[in-house]
Amino acid sequence: MPDRPTLKTIGQIAGLSHVAVSKALRDAPDISAATKARVRKIADELGYTPNMAARNLYLRRTSAIGMVVPAMGEGTAYDLIFNEVSAAAAALDFCVMLGSSHRDSRLEERHCGMMVGNQVGALIVASCTSDVSRVKAVCGATPIIFIGGKTAPDETYALLCDYRHSSALAVEHLSGLGHRDIALLTYEPYNRTIMQKEEGFTAAMERRCLKPRIIRSGNAADAMRAGMAAVEALLKSGQFPTALWCASDYMAVGAINALKLHGLSVPRDVSVMGHDDLYFGLYPDIGLTTLHTPMAEIGRAAVELAIALIERDGREIQPRQVFRPTLVVRGSTGPARS
Repeated sequence: MPDRPTLKTIGQIAGLSHVAVSKALRDAPDISAATKARVRKIADELGYTPNMAARNLYLRRTSAIGMVVPAMGEGTAYDLIFNEVSAAAAALDFCVMLGSSHRDSRLEERHCGMMVGNQVGALIVASCTSDVSRVKAVCGATPIIFIGGKTAPDETYALLCDYRHSSALAVEHLSGLGHRDIALLTYEPYNRTIMQKEEGFTAAMERRCLKPRIIRSGNAADAMRAGMAAVEALLKSGQFPTALWCASDYMAVGAINALKLHGLSVPRDVSVMGHDDLYFGLYPDIGLTTLHTPMAEIGRAAVELAIALIERDGREIQPRQVFRPTLVVRGSTGPARS
């Protein structure tokens, strides 16, 4: 008996990706009418039909994806990634159920459990604050895709950022401007993201025979205040660096505000860098040099992986993907003061 034709089969004949074929069959607006007609013709010739038994069994599950994030509405990277996930899912005729854990592990687990109870087909968990094994236990057989933060061993589906690469880029940029005394400002909780940034920063500084300085202050929920507190602590120490790399753009803005309150100019007296490339970094009065996290690519990849895990239609599944941030240079960094 010949194998049942799949989206991948149609794509190979049409010269399209399985995602484009799926969009065409779902009548997505970003696929041309000619491409839709060609895909449908091939599907008809092959006798392609969706797996209706599975669709009937998981009718509600196949149209919804759950997403749990630590915070929303703060102008953070999580806002950006949810927008990308929502848009990518809508293009493929899926909807997204959103829950914010407010960085509370118990609430995170509760959101996951409620979404599984509402029969989402897959869950996307951004920067998991709970123990991964507990989240997996709550979700049972429902596939989970982790974005950043904690991840389980290799069997876990995960989309990760290479934050050690961020550190290397930050140190390379600042040391290239002549800075020898560079501090990393970071905060609690100490998770995978912070660990990678600190480890990468230490390694990049030591490769250049420079002494790494790491200042932890406050927490991610109040990153701007944490940045201000870190600057105050450095000023009290009497050994202020010529450059600051901050764990987030919010922390960088807090650091810049504190520096200005003390009459210090950015970047003439102190260079400041952030991470994430959030919208306010473009404002002329900030002009923040930062590391751009590819949220659009991560969001699209998360949706493609979620749908592949829901439909199990023969398309290739890549369980773990790593994305690299890129350097964005603006006006908040400059040559080291002599």
